[in-house]
Amino acid sequence: MEILRGIDIKIENSAVSLGKFDGIHLGHRLLLNEILKHSEFVPTVFTFDIDDNASQPGKLIYSGREKLVLLEDIGIKRTVLFPFNNETKSMKPEDFIEKVLVEKMDARFICVGTDFRFGKDRRGNAGMLKAYSSKYGYETKIFNKLLSEDEIISSTLIREKIETGDIQCANKLLGRTYFIEGTVVHGNALGRRLDMPTANIFPEKEKVLLPSGVYASTLVLDGKRYNSVTNIGRKPTVGSDRTVVETCILDFQKNIYGQNIIVEFHEFLRPEKKFPDIEQLKNQMERDKKHAAEVLKKLR
Repeated sequence: MEILRGIDIKIENSAVSLGKFDGIHLGHRLLLNEILKHSEFVPTVFTFDIDDNASQPGKLIYSGREKLVLLEDIGIKRTVLFPFNNETKSMKPEDFIEKVLVEKMDARFICVGTDFRFGKDRRGNAGMLKAYSSKYGYETKIFNKLLSEDEIISSTLIREKIETGDIQCANKLLGRTYFIEGTVVHGNALGRRLDMPTANIFPEKEKVLLPSGVYASTLVLDGKRYNSVTNIGRKPTVGSDRTVVETCILDFQKNIYGQNIIVEFHEFLRPEKKFPDIEQLKNQMERDKKHAAEVLKKLR
Protein backbone atom coordinates (compact mmCIF):
# COMPACT_ATOMS: atom_id res chain seq x y z
CA MET A 1 0.00 0.00 0.00
CA GLU A 2 1.22 3.46 -0.92
CA ILE A 3 1.38 5.88 2.04
CA LEU A 4 1.42 9.61 1.31
CA ARG A 5 2.14 12.22 3.98
CA GLY A 6 1.93 15.99 3.88
CA ILE A 7 0.18 18.66 1.85
CA ASP A 8 2.27 18.41 -1.31
CA ILE A 9 0.65 15.33 -2.77
CA LYS A 10 -0.55 14.67 -6.30
CA ILE A 11 -2.44 11.48 -7.13
CA GLU A 12 -4.98 10.48 -9.76
CA ASN A 13 -8.14 8.49 -10.32
CA SER A 14 -9.17 8.05 -6.69
CA ALA A 15 -12.16 6.46 -5.00
CA VAL A 16 -11.84 8.13 -1.60
CA SER A 17 -13.24 7.43 1.84
CA LEU A 18 -12.60 10.10 4.44
CA GLY A 19 -12.61 9.79 8.23
CA LYS A 20 -10.65 9.08 11.38
CA PHE A 21 -10.94 5.30 11.02
CA ASP A 22 -9.77 4.98 14.61
CA GLY A 23 -11.43 1.60 15.06
CA ILE A 24 -11.79 0.28 11.51
CA HIS A 25 -14.97 -1.29 12.85
CA LEU A 26 -18.01 -2.61 10.97
CA GLY A 27 -19.26 0.92 10.27
CA HIS A 28 -15.91 1.93 8.79
CA ARG A 29 -15.78 -1.27 6.77
CA LEU A 30 -19.02 -0.30 5.04
CA LEU A 31 -17.25 2.76 3.65
CA LEU A 32 -14.08 0.89 2.78
CA ASN A 33 -15.94 -1.91 1.02
CA GLU A 34 -17.84 0.67 -1.01
CA ILE A 35 -14.70 2.24 -2.47
CA LEU A 36 -13.31 -1.23 -3.16
CA LYS A 37 -16.36 -1.92 -5.34
CA HIS A 38 -15.29 0.84 -7.74
CA SER A 39 -12.55 -1.14 -9.46
CA GLU A 40 -12.13 1.52 -12.15
CA PHE A 41 -10.60 3.81 -9.50
CA VAL A 42 -7.78 3.40 -6.97
CA PRO A 43 -9.23 2.72 -3.47
CA THR A 44 -7.84 5.49 -1.29
CA VAL A 45 -8.28 6.40 2.37
CA PHE A 46 -7.93 10.00 3.52
CA THR A 47 -7.31 10.55 7.21
CA PHE A 48 -5.52 13.08 9.34
CA ASP A 49 -1.95 12.45 10.48
CA ILE A 50 -2.31 12.74 14.24
CA ASP A 51 0.69 11.74 16.35
CA ASP A 52 -0.15 8.73 18.54
CA ASN A 53 1.95 10.27 21.31
CA ALA A 54 -0.46 13.22 21.43
CA SER A 55 -3.35 10.89 22.27
CA GLN A 56 -4.52 10.37 25.82
CA PRO A 57 -3.31 7.13 27.43
CA GLY A 58 -5.59 4.18 26.81
CA LYS A 59 -7.70 5.81 24.09
CA LEU A 60 -6.53 4.22 20.84
CA ILE A 61 -8.05 0.96 19.64
CA TYR A 62 -5.30 0.73 17.02
CA SER A 63 -2.03 2.59 16.80
CA GLY A 64 -1.19 4.42 13.60
CA ARG A 65 1.00 1.54 12.48
CA GLU A 66 -1.68 -1.03 13.26
CA LYS A 67 -4.26 0.95 11.27
CA LEU A 68 -2.06 0.94 8.19
CA VAL A 69 -1.58 -2.83 8.45
CA LEU A 70 -5.33 -3.34 8.67
CA LEU A 71 -6.12 -1.02 5.76
CA GLU A 72 -3.65 -2.86 3.55
CA ASP A 73 -5.13 -6.22 4.58
CA ILE A 74 -8.60 -4.97 3.61
CA GLY A 75 -7.35 -4.07 0.12
CA ILE A 76 -6.80 -0.31 0.29
CA LYS A 77 -4.11 0.73 -2.21
CA ARG A 78 -3.37 4.27 -1.01
CA THR A 79 -3.61 6.05 2.34
CA VAL A 80 -3.20 9.81 2.58
CA LEU A 81 -2.08 11.04 6.01
CA PHE A 82 -2.93 14.73 5.86
CA PRO A 83 -1.35 17.13 8.38
CA PHE A 84 -3.60 18.19 11.25
CA ASN A 85 -2.24 21.62 12.12
CA ASN A 86 -3.33 25.25 12.34
CA GLU A 87 -2.97 25.72 8.59
CA THR A 88 -5.13 22.79 7.60
CA LYS A 89 -7.65 23.32 10.43
CA SER A 90 -8.26 26.89 9.23
CA MET A 91 -8.88 25.84 5.61
CA LYS A 92 -12.32 26.77 4.33
CA PRO A 93 -14.36 23.64 3.57
CA GLU A 94 -14.97 24.86 0.01
CA ASP A 95 -11.20 25.16 -0.47
CA PHE A 96 -10.66 21.70 0.99
CA ILE A 97 -12.99 20.22 -1.61
CA GLU A 98 -11.42 22.09 -4.52
CA LYS A 99 -7.75 22.24 -3.54
CA VAL A 100 -7.36 18.89 -1.79
CA LEU A 101 -10.01 16.43 -2.94
CA VAL A 102 -10.27 17.58 -6.55
CA GLU A 103 -6.87 19.06 -7.44
CA LYS A 104 -4.52 17.02 -5.25
CA MET A 105 -6.40 13.71 -5.10
CA ASP A 106 -8.40 13.67 -8.34
CA ALA A 107 -11.37 12.25 -6.43
CA ARG A 108 -13.82 10.54 -8.78
CA PHE A 109 -15.88 8.86 -6.08
CA ILE A 110 -16.23 10.02 -2.45
CA CYS A 111 -17.71 7.95 0.36
CA VAL A 112 -18.30 9.25 3.91
CA GLY A 113 -20.52 8.77 6.95
CA THR A 114 -23.31 11.19 7.80
CA ASP A 115 -21.30 12.65 10.69
CA PHE A 116 -18.17 13.53 8.70
CA ARG A 117 -17.01 17.13 9.30
CA PHE A 118 -14.13 19.06 7.79
CA GLY A 119 -12.68 22.54 7.30
CA LYS A 120 -12.62 25.64 9.46
CA ASP A 121 -14.96 25.43 12.46
CA ARG A 122 -16.05 22.03 11.13
CA ARG A 123 -18.41 23.80 8.73
CA GLY A 124 -17.94 21.21 6.02
CA ASN A 125 -20.19 18.16 6.08
CA ALA A 126 -21.44 15.27 3.98
CA GLY A 127 -24.19 17.42 2.50
CA MET A 128 -21.64 19.94 1.25
CA LEU A 129 -19.64 17.18 -0.42
CA LYS A 130 -22.82 16.07 -2.16
CA ALA A 131 -23.74 19.62 -3.19
CA TYR A 132 -20.38 20.22 -4.89
CA SER A 133 -20.29 16.87 -6.70
CA SER A 134 -21.93 18.19 -9.90
CA LYS A 135 -19.59 21.18 -10.02
CA TYR A 136 -16.44 19.06 -9.84
CA GLY A 137 -17.66 15.88 -11.49
CA TYR A 138 -17.29 13.34 -8.73
CA GLU A 139 -19.88 10.91 -7.34
CA THR A 140 -20.80 10.89 -3.66
CA LYS A 141 -22.24 8.21 -1.41
CA ILE A 142 -23.20 8.89 2.20
CA PHE A 143 -23.79 6.13 4.76
CA ASN A 144 -25.92 6.33 7.88
CA LYS A 145 -24.53 5.07 11.17
CA LEU A 146 -24.56 1.29 11.47
CA LEU A 147 -26.49 -0.20 14.39
CA SER A 148 -25.93 -3.33 16.44
CA GLU A 149 -28.73 -4.31 18.83
CA ASP A 150 -30.11 -0.75 18.68
CA GLU A 151 -26.74 0.81 19.54
CA ILE A 152 -24.71 2.91 17.13
CA ILE A 153 -21.44 1.15 16.32
CA SER A 154 -18.71 3.59 17.26
CA SER A 155 -15.11 3.57 18.44
CA THR A 156 -16.32 4.97 21.78
CA LEU A 157 -18.65 1.99 22.27
CA ILE A 158 -15.92 -0.47 21.30
CA ARG A 159 -13.44 1.13 23.70
CA GLU A 160 -15.98 0.69 26.48
CA LYS A 161 -16.42 -2.98 25.58
CA ILE A 162 -12.65 -3.54 25.61
CA GLU A 163 -12.12 -1.70 28.89
CA THR A 164 -14.86 -3.69 30.62
CA GLY A 165 -13.56 -6.99 29.23
CA ASP A 166 -16.41 -7.78 26.85
CA ILE A 167 -13.97 -8.99 24.23
CA GLN A 168 -16.46 -11.10 22.29
CA CYS A 169 -18.77 -8.12 21.75
CA ALA A 170 -15.81 -5.88 20.87
CA ASN A 171 -14.63 -8.41 18.29
CA LYS A 172 -18.12 -8.59 16.81
CA LEU A 173 -18.32 -4.80 16.44
CA LEU A 174 -14.79 -4.56 15.05
CA GLY A 175 -15.48 -7.22 12.43
CA ARG A 176 -12.26 -8.98 13.46
CA THR A 177 -10.39 -9.88 16.63
CA TYR A 178 -8.96 -7.11 18.78
CA PHE A 179 -5.19 -7.38 18.87
CA ILE A 180 -1.99 -5.94 20.30
CA GLU A 181 1.09 -5.70 18.11
CA GLY A 182 4.68 -5.35 19.28
CA THR A 183 8.27 -6.56 19.29
CA VAL A 184 9.16 -9.50 21.52
CA VAL A 185 11.43 -8.38 24.37
CA HIS A 186 13.38 -10.22 27.05
CA GLY A 187 11.50 -10.73 30.30
CA ASN A 188 12.68 -12.32 33.55
CA ALA A 189 13.02 -15.75 31.84
CA LEU A 190 10.58 -17.28 34.34
CA GLY A 191 8.58 -18.97 31.59
CA ARG A 192 11.68 -20.66 30.24
CA ARG A 193 12.66 -21.86 33.72
CA LEU A 194 9.17 -23.35 34.03
CA ASP A 195 9.57 -24.98 30.61
CA MET A 196 6.82 -22.67 29.32
CA PRO A 197 8.67 -20.01 27.32
CA THR A 198 6.65 -16.87 26.72
CA ALA A 199 6.75 -14.00 24.23
CA ASN A 200 6.58 -10.64 26.02
CA ILE A 201 5.55 -7.36 24.41
CA PHE A 202 4.89 -3.96 25.95
CA PRO A 203 1.75 -2.29 24.58
CA GLU A 204 1.84 1.38 23.61
CA LYS A 205 0.60 3.53 26.49
CA GLU A 206 -1.97 5.15 24.18
CA LYS A 207 -3.64 1.82 23.38
CA VAL A 208 -6.86 0.79 25.12
CA LEU A 209 -6.33 -2.50 26.94
CA LEU A 210 -8.47 -5.32 28.22
CA PRO A 211 -8.65 -5.75 32.01
CA SER A 212 -5.74 -7.61 33.59
CA GLY A 213 -6.19 -11.35 33.30
CA VAL A 214 -5.62 -14.46 31.23
CA TYR A 215 -7.12 -14.88 27.75
CA ALA A 216 -7.36 -17.50 25.04
CA SER A 217 -5.44 -15.95 22.17
CA THR A 218 -3.85 -16.41 18.78
CA LEU A 219 -0.29 -15.31 18.10
CA VAL A 220 0.54 -14.28 14.53
CA LEU A 221 4.19 -14.52 13.49
CA ASP A 222 5.37 -14.08 9.90
CA GLY A 223 1.83 -14.62 8.65
CA LYS A 224 1.42 -17.91 10.54
CA ARG A 225 -1.11 -18.33 13.33
CA TYR A 226 -0.47 -20.22 16.56
CA ASN A 227 -2.84 -21.11 19.38
CA SER A 228 -1.76 -19.42 22.59
CA VAL A 229 -2.73 -18.20 26.05
CA THR A 230 -1.96 -14.64 27.09
CA ASN A 231 -1.71 -12.78 30.39
CA ILE A 232 -2.21 -9.02 30.47
CA GLY A 233 -0.98 -7.37 33.64
CA ARG A 234 1.98 -6.87 35.94
CA LYS A 235 2.76 -10.52 36.76
CA PRO A 236 1.95 -10.24 40.49
CA THR A 237 3.69 -13.47 41.48
CA VAL A 238 7.11 -12.22 40.32
CA GLY A 239 6.35 -8.52 39.84
CA SER A 240 6.65 -6.09 36.91
CA ASP A 241 6.88 -2.30 36.97
CA ARG A 242 4.68 -1.90 33.88
CA THR A 243 1.86 -3.66 32.07
CA VAL A 244 3.15 -6.52 29.95
CA VAL A 245 1.43 -8.78 27.44
CA GLU A 246 2.89 -12.24 28.07
CA THR A 247 1.97 -14.98 25.63
CA CYS A 248 2.66 -18.70 25.88
CA ILE A 249 2.36 -20.36 22.46
CA LEU A 250 0.96 -23.87 22.65
CA ASP A 251 3.36 -26.54 21.34
CA PHE A 252 6.04 -24.05 20.26
CA GLN A 253 9.66 -23.78 21.39
CA LYS A 254 11.41 -21.41 18.96
CA ASN A 255 13.34 -18.33 20.05
CA ILE A 256 11.50 -15.28 18.67
CA TYR A 257 13.14 -12.45 20.61
CA GLY A 258 13.27 -9.24 18.57
CA GLN A 259 10.57 -10.36 16.14
CA ASN A 260 7.33 -8.54 15.52
CA ILE A 261 4.16 -10.35 16.56
CA ILE A 262 0.41 -9.78 16.74
CA VAL A 263 -1.59 -11.18 19.65
CA GLU A 264 -5.33 -11.59 19.01
CA PHE A 265 -7.73 -12.00 21.93
CA HIS A 266 -10.73 -14.34 21.83
CA GLU A 267 -12.05 -15.13 25.30
CA PHE A 268 -11.40 -14.24 28.95
CA LEU A 269 -10.28 -17.25 31.02
CA ARG A 270 -9.60 -15.91 34.52
CA PRO A 271 -8.46 -12.84 36.47
CA GLU A 272 -4.79 -12.21 37.13
CA LYS A 273 -3.77 -13.71 40.47
CA LYS A 274 -0.76 -13.75 42.77
CA PHE A 275 0.32 -17.27 43.70
CA PRO A 276 2.15 -18.18 46.92
CA ASP A 277 4.98 -19.91 45.06
CA ILE A 278 6.32 -20.67 41.57
CA GLU A 279 5.15 -24.29 41.63
CA GLN A 280 1.51 -23.29 42.07
CA LEU A 281 1.91 -20.73 39.28
CA LYS A 282 3.26 -23.46 36.99
CA ASN A 283 0.32 -25.74 37.79
CA GLN A 284 -2.13 -22.94 37.02
CA MET A 285 -0.36 -22.16 33.75
CA GLU A 286 -0.78 -25.78 32.70
CA ARG A 287 -4.50 -25.53 33.43
CA ASP A 288 -4.66 -22.25 31.50
CA LYS A 289 -3.04 -23.86 28.46
CA LYS A 290 -5.58 -26.70 28.47
CA HIS A 291 -8.48 -24.29 28.92
CA ALA A 292 -7.24 -22.07 26.08
CA ALA A 293 -6.84 -25.08 23.78
CA GLU A 294 -10.45 -26.12 24.46
CA VAL A 295 -11.76 -22.61 23.75
CA LEU A 296 -9.75 -22.19 20.56
CA LYS A 297 -10.83 -25.62 19.28
CA LYS A 298 -14.46 -24.48 19.47
CA LEU A 299 -13.65 -21.34 17.48
CA ARG A 300 -12.33 -23.21 14.45
